[in-house]
Amino acid sequence: MHTHIKTIGLACLLLWGYGCQQKSPQATSGYSQYEKPDTTHAVQTMKDYHYSAEVNADGTRYAYDIVREANDTLPTVEGDDHEQFADNYIRLRVNRENQEIFHKVFTKNSFRDYVDQEFLQRAILEGMAFDCPTAEGLRFAVSICYPGSDIYIPLSITISPSGSYTIARDEVLDTATEADSTAEA
Repeated sequence: MHTHIKTIGLACLLLWGYGCQQKSPQATSGYSQYEKPDTTHAVQTMKDYHYSAEVNADGTRYAYDIVREANDTLPTVEGDDHEQFADNYIRLRVNRENQEIFHKVFTKNSFRDYVDQEFLQRAILEGMAFDCPTAEGLRFAVSICYPGSDIYIPLSITISPSGSYTIARDEVLDTATEADSTAEA
């Protein structure tokens, strides 16, 4: 029994001595011990998303499916701070009464006729969302933006009941509507 106490006491003494040795003050600050990893050469990507929903338009049931994914086969875009950003593609699928009427993959070049070429070269396809049913069909909002900023070009895609589509540039921004409604109050 006496031997066990000596062994335990010796072990505690060694652990205490080792612990004190680790806690000795150091001359360097915490910042000098940690080097931030170099991420300036890493390609920045947006998170992928997948959204599906149903909508009724004039008594007809539509289902749509939007998928956005970063695409490493598309050229990267350089931001103002020289960071590289991956561009995205967006797949839109629309069913009318359980029958597929539209399925297309869009890249920012799908909108080249509606966006200034200089802007397009420095921008990425940011996103797409269902907007509203119209007399012409289902309207989806699309944005092409400078990566990492709030500078964007709003566009719309309208899918007709037959599955044809039209693209238009949205000239009225959401912020303009908010400003108009606050001016009336």
